[in-house]
Amino acid sequence: MVKEKGTFPELKHTILKTIFARRITLGAFAAVALIVMPIAGISWFNPLFYAPLAWFLITFPFQYLVKRQNDETALHWIHAAYFITEAVVISLFVYLTGGSHWIGNTFYIFTVMYANFFLPETQGYLVTGLVVILYALVVMLEYFGILPHRTLFPGMGLAHTGLSYNLATILVGTATIYGVLTYTVRSFTNIYQTKNVVLDRQRERLSELSLRLVSVQNEERQRIAHELHDNLGQSLAAVKLQLAAAKGDVDEERSQEILAILDHAIGQTRTLAHSLRPPLLDDLGLGPSVRRLAQMMEEGTNLRVITDLEDNSRLDSNMESLLFYVIREALANIERHARAHRAKVILHRSDDSVIVSVEDDGIGLPPGKPFGLGLRGIEERVELVGGSMSIVSSPGQGTRITVEVPYVKGALGDC
Repeated sequence: MVKEKGTFPELKHTILKTIFARRITLGAFAAVALIVMPIAGISWFNPLFYAPLAWFLITFPFQYLVKRQNDETALHWIHAAYFITEAVVISLFVYLTGGSHWIGNTFYIFTVMYANFFLPETQGYLVTGLVVILYALVVMLEYFGILPHRTLFPGMGLAHTGLSYNLATILVGTATIYGVLTYTVRSFTNIYQTKNVVLDRQRERLSELSLRLVSVQNEERQRIAHELHDNLGQSLAAVKLQLAAAKGDVDEERSQEILAILDHAIGQTRTLAHSLRPPLLDDLGLGPSVRRLAQMMEEGTNLRVITDLEDNSRLDSNMESLLFYVIREALANIERHARAHRAKVILHRSDDSVIVSVEDDGIGLPPGKPFGLGLRGIEERVELVGGSMSIVSSPGQGTRITVEVPYVKGALGDC
């Protein structure tokens, strides 16, 4: 499981939690072995008890090494080294308890599971391959007589006919192995359920902060737009009046040039103020603002913009700001990229949402091409308030962008 940068403390904390879970599983196995051994008449020196105990004990130096790591790569290699040590201990345990004659191959389950869950892909495959090699080595060395065969139940002959063997197989091989496996899996589940709860809270917090940022941005746009329109625009108009009053004192040609420059500056100021936040949006609402935007688009470009605004009633201020932003960015995207002659803006409300559709007769979006900044900005803002955006486009057939935003009166007013 490859971790992204910035998650190292979380990874380290999770590994330390799994050390505790691993100790529980090994402690449970050793406890069951203590019950089974006197029932089956097994010697206390039998590895059925002391091998899991040794396996339990090596978790302590591992925990110490994990706590000392401050680098993710080093942590992964320490973890991989532990898994390798664990696999060697298990292989010795398997050999001492009968090799392939018993249930030895099941004892690698936890090592393989943990390794492939926490380690990067290459190291996970390395541990898994080593497990296969170690177990196969034990089996084949016994088969060829290089290692003498050891049995957990000496002198029993056909082991499956012995009650003690069957009891040990059921209690240790089935009940304990899969009971511990269940506990281990549930431990992982609980760890990551807790993690998901934390992530959900962080997403909610991020969403709240993003909405607040959008709200503050809208307020700042509104302030700057008013400053441009009410102050700078009026100042330029006053200069124009003063120049007109002093017309006789200035050369006629020069006076006309200055007036043309002032008219251009006044027009640019009004256009900039409108692009930031049109005064009509605060005074009259979304409908008149969109119609004025369409008029300005037609005056400044060769694009004909048709509006079909079903409901002229006022919406929440932030909702109006969001929808105006969507329409403005969609029209700007059409003007810049679509090579369209005609665009249409449709707005209507249902009982619980507002739906905006902007369509054009342009060249359409290239198949497979990712969204540009304009469309991505629309999508991100709409998703912040729980809305959705869909795009239908075919090469040469134009594009239709549809945005649906849930709306409850006052829902966006406090963001």
